[in-house]
Amino acid sequence: MKVPLFKPFVGDDELSSLKEIFKTGWIGLGPRTAEFEKRFEDYLDVEVCIGTNSATSALDLSLKIFNFDQGEILVPGITFASTAQVVDYSPQLSVKFVDVDQETLCMDMKDLESKISKNTRAIMPVHMGGHACDMDKIFKIIEAKSLDVKVIEDCAHCLGGEYKGKKLGTIGDIGCFSFEAKKNITTGDGGMLVTSHKSIESKLRRLRWVGMNKDTWKRISTKESYSWYYDIDELGYKYNMNDIMASMGIVQLKKLDKINEKKRYIMKKYNEGLSSVKGISVPKYYDLETGAHWLYIIKAEKRDELVDFLAKKGITTGVHYMPLNLHPYYKRNYPTSLPVSEKVWLKLISLPLFFELTDEMIDYVIDTIKEF
Repeated sequence: MKVPLFKPFVGDDELSSLKEIFKTGWIGLGPRTAEFEKRFEDYLDVEVCIGTNSATSALDLSLKIFNFDQGEILVPGITFASTAQVVDYSPQLSVKFVDVDQETLCMDMKDLESKISKNTRAIMPVHMGGHACDMDKIFKIIEAKSLDVKVIEDCAHCLGGEYKGKKLGTIGDIGCFSFEAKKNITTGDGGMLVTSHKSIESKLRRLRWVGMNKDTWKRISTKESYSWYYDIDELGYKYNMNDIMASMGIVQLKKLDKINEKKRYIMKKYNEGLSSVKGISVPKYYDLETGAHWLYIIKAEKRDELVDFLAKKGITTGVHYMPLNLHPYYKRNYPTSLPVSEKVWLKLISLPLFFELTDEMIDYVIDTIKEF
């Protein structure tokens, strides 16, 4: 039996949506992008949603919008490269790594508390795999130290998840989501920046569209004279979403709750099947009933041997992630020790998790791990 690690849940509905825009001939930044942004606002109950070409772009805009002076951005040691790399896109900023909690793989609050300082400009908590960070504690730490620190949620893994009744991504100053091919919903690639700070919306839209005060769709849809005219107010970036992505996103968003519900079912089956297996530790979640998870990560005492064994049986797995401080770039530029991250990652295995994963496949993965 072949069991992939991920598989996007796409089909005829997405194709039909794409056919509609192909007929109109408008496939760039246009009405479908605006519609997707509005539907996203309604889903999250947030003031502003701005579609981008990736979550990386959204994270970059999140740092640029506040015009930070020289300082540090606190980033967890275990995360995808983008979370840290966008910091270096702004030359005045530098990365400071925070160790992770051994169980949740999210930022360790004690280490965060020891590293936040007057040089801190923002904290970028990652809801790792879909597990919600301790957002209350983050704000308490900021308040206790009387600091002006922004909180930018990296929500690449957690779309649809909640923390104490609030949607993840709506708790900090800005939330950034990913629609990359393997994520909870996909637009092939793409991202979304969300915020309730209406005051920064206009500038964010300019930054997303090479600094122009009117994007193409705004110029076409207006009835003003000289509708073709625009000003370039500042240095901007080509970070926009397009209507091809958005057409998929509109359909995918309708499926999101169903996808998340199925993933919770799968994870419960994994927990039940693997919790008593010697040498395996199953994940502990903030709330499996309201969570939205991209990854199901176990810890295995013989990680590499198990990965090889599963591969020979047709089961694809992953490792999310090797700590960033161990990569050559960060060793050179931000040498630091993260004892928990460096120890725990050696045990991490991501098991198959996607909507169309069948009971037969789930049982096969569990039985194969038991066989090992």
